[in-house]
Amino acid sequence: MFIIAVVQNIKIGDLSSTQSGLSFSSDAPGESMDVNDEIRLPDGTELGASPTLSKAEERTLVRESTAGFAGAFYPLIDVLTGLISSAVDWVTSLFRRVLSLYENLPEEGGKRNTTGGKQEESVIKSIKSMLDLVCLHLSDPLFDLVLKLVYDYVTANAKSNAVKAIGQMISSLALAHPSKTIDKFLPFCLSQIKDELKHGASGVRTTSSHVAIPSDTTLHWSAASLLWLVFLH
Repeated sequence: MFIIAVVQNIKIGDLSSTQSGLSFSSDAPGESMDVNDEIRLPDGTELGASPTLSKAEERTLVRESTAGFAGAFYPLIDVLTGLISSAVDWVTSLFRRVLSLYENLPEEGGKRNTTGGKQEESVIKSIKSMLDLVCLHLSDPLFDLVLKLVYDYVTANAKSNAVKAIGQMISSLALAHPSKTIDKFLPFCLSQIKDELKHGASGVRTTSSHVAIPSDTTLHWSAASLLWLVFLH
């Protein structure tokens, strides 16, 4: 709840990667401005012989002219920059901890195919709500980093106790950036499902509709990822 309350009001990004103060998203406005060449000064107006400076020269002059009174703020600026520049470590640590929690969940099962009892189900729902909000407020570079982290985990693992949970994490990514997430996961999911079916997965007859066969774990893992990937899109 604390993370949800904080993250819903801010954009999570790394300040050390930008010095312009612009938005972290890719649709941020550029520094150039439109100039109308057709507008002219009235007759008789003399233009001074002021020098033309480049952007770099203008910024250097501004820094030099404000150096006298800005020194008192440098410690505070350093602290704030250090806190926000650690966003990369915080976000990656958050997702790794969630993945570690998923690995230690009870096995899914029962007539309702739930993960453990009411307490485990409540925790999973809370994490899903938190991940939805965190993914929506990630800057573009941080989202790409998280997307790669989750993709590497999904393609290297298949946990029978975390099939539904990992699907919900992928759904959170897809909710924030559908195109990026689908482009990343769709080819892998389709290829994995085809390979599993080709090699006999889901070929054992059973009268049970809620007990998964261990040999079908990889198929269920990929199918759940695909299901949650396109569930809301």
